Amino acid sequence: MLYEVLSQPIVLLCMISAGMVGGILFDIKNILDWYFKKNKVLSHIFAFFATFGALFLCFYVNLICNYGEFRFFSIATFVLSLALERFIMTNFLAIPISKCYNKMKVWHGRKGKEKI
Repeated sequence: MLYEVLSQPIVLLCMISAGMVGGILFDIKNILDWYFKKNKVLSHIFAFFATFGALFLCFYVNLICNYGEFRFFSIATFVLSLALERFIMTNFLAIPISKCYNKMKVWHGRKGKEKI
C-alpha cells in the first residue's frame, strides 16, 4: 500500500506529460488540416488518428507508470493537461504567431511593390 502512495506523484507527472504530448498530436492535426486546405475527408482521418494516438498514449503511459490501474486522478490529469496544452497553444502561441505572419506578409507585399 505504501508503494502505491509513494508512486502517485510520478504517475501524476507521467500523465501530465502524456496529456501535453496528446495535445501536440492535435496541434499536428490542425497543421495538416491547414496544409491540405481544409479537406473534410482528410480532416476526419487526421482527427481519428490524433484521437487514437492520444488514447493509446493515455493507456500506454498508465500501463507503464501505474501498472494498468485506472484511477480517477490519472484520467482527470491526462484530460486536464491535454485541455491546458490546447488552450495555451491556441490563445498564447497560435494567435500571436498568425498575427505576426499576416503583418509580415502585408509588409513584404508592400516592400516588393516599391521600386527603388
